[in-house]
Amino acid sequence: MKAISTPAAQKTRVLQVIASSRGGGAEHVRCLVHGMDRQRYAFTVVMPEDGGHVTGADLIALDGTCFVALGLSAGFSLGVLLRLRGVMRQGQYQIAHCHGMRAALYARLASLTLRPQPKLVFSIHGFAAPHYMPPKRQALLGLERCLAGATDAWVCVSRAERDALLRSGVAPAARVHLIRNGIEWQRFASVQEQRASMRETLRLPAGAFVATTVCRLYRPRDFSTLLRAFQQVRAALPQTHLLIVGDGPLRDKVEQEMAALSLTQVVHLLGMRRDVPQILGATDVFVLASKGWEGLPLTVLEAMAASVPVVASDVGGTREAVLDGETGYLFQPGDVAALALHLRALADDPVLARQVGQRGQARIRELFTAERMARETAALYQQLMS
Repeated sequence: MKAISTPAAQKTRVLQVIASSRGGGAEHVRCLVHGMDRQRYAFTVVMPEDGGHVTGADLIALDGTCFVALGLSAGFSLGVLLRLRGVMRQGQYQIAHCHGMRAALYARLASLTLRPQPKLVFSIHGFAAPHYMPPKRQALLGLERCLAGATDAWVCVSRAERDALLRSGVAPAARVHLIRNGIEWQRFASVQEQRASMRETLRLPAGAFVATTVCRLYRPRDFSTLLRAFQQVRAALPQTHLLIVGDGPLRDKVEQEMAALSLTQVVHLLGMRRDVPQILGATDVFVLASKGWEGLPLTVLEAMAASVPVVASDVGGTREAVLDGETGYLFQPGDVAALALHLRALADDPVLARQVGQRGQARIRELFTAERMARETAALYQQLMS
């Protein structure tokens, strides 16, 4: 465990805890910490160093932020719990903000034995518990009910997620807050200027129609629907290529299905990348195929910020960003034909694709900025401290 320095006493001391550096949750934490007022808040981030696109160095580079590398292992580890409790006790944090169920489990258990206890905020980035089969579903929801008394506030990143949480009966409505995800849209606004050079780097044909998905290769993503729809588009448009950015437990299964569909030469598994904005600049359409649940996917927001039209499954909070037929297209989970139809429509009409992408970027700049997300989070912190 890396040593940390005690933040300045006059600032509100906030501990951010997340169980993985992979995926949107870690990027959410980076954007949130980056956007908060350093005259008012001092941050420490607890996160594993597990090969994700957000690193400890990225966080330390954010003016005055401290970083603790701690693996929040799957299942339960008493050693991890005690180490996290030690971090919390040493830092004497006034607010502990947890991201995801595993981080929230460890942080809430650790905080129960501290005096004084920090205010505990639990951000849910995809409420998965109701989608598991029993008895796991009952066990997870039962655990959440038991820990509700140790939770001062829940944050949901979309209205759909807030509604799902309230339906579960886990949390009282008065303590559930809606703060939609936001991104640093400026990082994506001019990436189209690098389109040609990035396509050359990726060894894509100059005239190819390029679809891209950026996600963790794990649930709730639906790669079977994505690949079968892509096969249909490819049959009509031979110059179509698909980029899959990310990694995860489903990689072997994705590779097997690519081979079964004879797509290994035109579907490119790029793994974890730190140049996602540039890859989006080389992209004609962004696709996210999911089933079951989504919070509010950051990759959808990032694609929109890059003026890339989006085609996504109509699950979770995705429709709160993607207005069907205006800033992108939605399809029902598992509907291969509908996904293929939307991809063909955008490939066949570049003017339409450009207009959809431009409207998407305008929507991000209006409603889904990191500045707005940080401002609303700061208001919640102030409410808890008062």
